[in-house]
Amino acid sequence: MKQAVVLIHGIGEQKPMATLRKFVAAVLGPGEKGKEAFWSKPDRMSELFELRRLQTSGRDRTHFYEYYWAYNVEGTKLGAVLWWLVDLIHRPGKDVPKTARSLWLASRVIAVSIVVLAALGIFSRLKEWFAAQPVYGLVWLVAIAALMAVQYFLVAYLGDAARYLSPLPQNIKLRQTIRSEGLQLLRTLHDSRDYDRIIIVGHSLGSVIGYDLLTRLWQEYHDKYPGLQKAETQAALRDAIASGQPAQSIIKDALPDAAKSLNDGSGISNFQREQTMAWREQRRLDNPWKVTDFITIGSPLAHGMLLVAENSDDFYARQRQRELPTCPPQSDEKGFGYSSDFAADIGEGKKFTPLIPHHAALFAVTRWTNIYAPVKWVVLGDFVGGPLREAFGKGIRDVSVRTPGPSLFAHTSYWVDIEEKEGAMSIPNSLAAIRESLELKHIRHFRPLPWDQKDHTDTTVSAST
Repeated sequence: MKQAVVLIHGIGEQKPMATLRKFVAAVLGPGEKGKEAFWSKPDRMSELFELRRLQTSGRDRTHFYEYYWAYNVEGTKLGAVLWWLVDLIHRPGKDVPKTARSLWLASRVIAVSIVVLAALGIFSRLKEWFAAQPVYGLVWLVAIAALMAVQYFLVAYLGDAARYLSPLPQNIKLRQTIRSEGLQLLRTLHDSRDYDRIIIVGHSLGSVIGYDLLTRLWQEYHDKYPGLQKAETQAALRDAIASGQPAQSIIKDALPDAAKSLNDGSGISNFQREQTMAWREQRRLDNPWKVTDFITIGSPLAHGMLLVAENSDDFYARQRQRELPTCPPQSDEKGFGYSSDFAADIGEGKKFTPLIPHHAALFAVTRWTNIYAPVKWVVLGDFVGGPLREAFGKGIRDVSVRTPGPSLFAHTSYWVDIEEKEGAMSIPNSLAAIRESLELKHIRHFRPLPWDQKDHTDTTVSAST
């Protein structure tokens, strides 16, 4: 069996393959007895010449791909970034999620302070004092370097977020290009028939891009059942109907029941187990969707109300209207789906009407794990990421982790290994959490559900789910 991992990098002027190589080296660890832990092969799934495929060896192989989108973001202007930041700061408090409240308040204090200092003429005096300093002196060089660093950070890093997250006319072409190229990669992976399972990993802004790609791709695949045209599938369905065994009992009953247990804050392990079972049930009917897991790392979707919607009312309305998929999905007439308007002829005078997960129910069959480093004592943690359950649904497994280094580096340190010592903290380190959520060694747990399965209990599903 084979599985594919697609890593979507975050903000910044990323070099092709730089993020993927570090990620794969950390996840796989050193090779045994001096052997390479992975190999670099030609990437036949992407049309970008800069990219390669990294792969493990052995019977069950994992192929790692990078969706590289950074080269599409060019010509970002400082003014556009500043206006985007001003718009975020201008939002009323009720439209700011708890995860971003402290930064929002601090930004407002800084903005007000700047206005007050300008009104008092402090900046004019500072300008006069600076003009009196020797040209190319120490003060002059430090000030110029600081200004250049601030401008570089705003344009090269925040510029990516400002351009992608702002649906302004000047950004639509960029957003369209990034999404189109990402969709082409995911379609190619699905259509190649090389893989039994696909995992999407999004870091930072890459998690937002991944969410958008999965939302769109699911709309193309959610109602496809080509297996109903195959004689072997039709025979299996006839036998199941004759024995009184429902063909889609998990997506119809077991999964919605598991979702109900999430309301009291428990049951996440059972729900994710049923998601995997529902995925296997759909694959048994030859549904082409192969994405078992969406893993977000340091995701700004934690501030989704602030970043992807006009206000809180708009954010939750778009979720109810199934424009922004949630986990678990919004309920339909039959759990998370509806009966098809056609009945497939499966022979011997029997008909089968499939239950179709609706167009926003991708997280009925795809698990969502979110890894974040909580902010503590101001200097520790990741200010960009945060928990997602309150924003996008209680079916998300939020995993709080620790990363090496202060908050300035936490956002880019998730797959830096932490040397465990005796008496280590109970909170897991970030790399261990990433490895566990990938489940690379459990690929055989993701086979289509056998037709002779009598109920929805299956001991082959990993306990870690």
